[in-house]
Amino acid sequence: MRKTKADAERTRDQILDAAEMTFFERGVARSSLDDIARAAGVTRGAVYWHFANKVELFLAMQDRAWLPQEDLCEQLADTPDRDPLATVADVVCDMFRRIATDESQKRVLAILLLRCEYTDEMAEALRRRKEADCSLDARFGALFAAAGGRGLLHPAFTPALAQGAFRALVFGVFRRWLEAPEEMDLTAQGCAMVQAFIRVLGEASSSKAASA
Repeated sequence: MRKTKADAERTRDQILDAAEMTFFERGVARSSLDDIARAAGVTRGAVYWHFANKVELFLAMQDRAWLPQEDLCEQLADTPDRDPLATVADVVCDMFRRIATDESQKRVLAILLLRCEYTDEMAEALRRRKEADCSLDARFGALFAAAGGRGLLHPAFTPALAQGAFRALVFGVFRRWLEAPEEMDLTAQGCAMVQAFIRVLGEASSSKAASA
C-alpha cells in the first residue's frame, strides 16, 4: 500500500523518538543509523528516506526541543517593567520547573550538553547554541545594568560581575542536575539557590530602604 503523508510523518517521528533514546543511552558518537533503525523498528532505508545522515537526524531531533537560553530570552522579553532582579529569578525558576517535568526535553538537553562531541560536522548544532548564548548574555546584561542603575545591586557587585556570577550559577546548577538528577531536586534546590543569590545581590538596597 502507498503510504500517506500522515504515515510518513508518523514514521519520521518514530525515528526521531528512537534517535533521542539511542543518543541518550549510547552517546551521539557511539550511535549508528543501524542502531536507531532497530530502536525505531524500521529499516535503515526508511531512516535514509527521511534523513541523509546522522548529523541531519541529530539536527532534526534538536529542532524539536527548546534550548534553555532561547526560552529565557523569550520569557525575559515579555516581562513587565518591574524589579529586574526579581524578574530574572522568577523566569529562571519557572524554566527549572518546566524542564524538571518534561522527560523528553531533559533527555535532549543531556544529549546536547553531556553526550555529544562537537566535531566539525556538528558545527551547525553548536552554532545554534552559541547564538542562543549571545542573545541571553545581552538580555541578562540589560537587566543587571538596569538593576545597577536603580541602585538594586550590592556594592560588591558591578552589573557585569553580577551577570557573570548569576549565569554561572544557573547553568552550573542545571548541568549538575543533568549529570546526577538523583542527587538534586532542580525545582526545590535549584530555585532555592537562585533566589538566595538574588537576595544577596539586593541586600544593599533592602538595607537602604529599611533605614530610610
